[in-house]
Amino acid sequence: MQNTTLFLIQPPYSQLDKMWADLCQMAQADDSIVIMGDAALHIPQTILDRFSHLYGLSSEQSLLNVEIKEYVKIIEYTQFADLVLHFDRCVTLK
Repeated sequence: MQNTTLFLIQPPYSQLDKMWADLCQMAQADDSIVIMGDAALHIPQTILDRFSHLYGLSSEQSLLNVEIKEYVKIIEYTQFADLVLHFDRCVTLK
């Protein structure tokens, strides 16, 4: 098991700015971040620069801007399930 934390990011669009700010206060640079739903619509450059383990579900990749896709590893649901099993700590931000 890893000592890092898995963050699942799933806020409504109206809460994106607050949620990204909260994430920056809570997460470490080596934590893993799974971007889900409306969170894929706007990912600030500061998030892309700070976190290197960013994931997005294949079913939601159409929500990502083309420029951002190089920063986000696209995974299938089975890979997501495997990823979750590698962590002792999981935090969901909604």
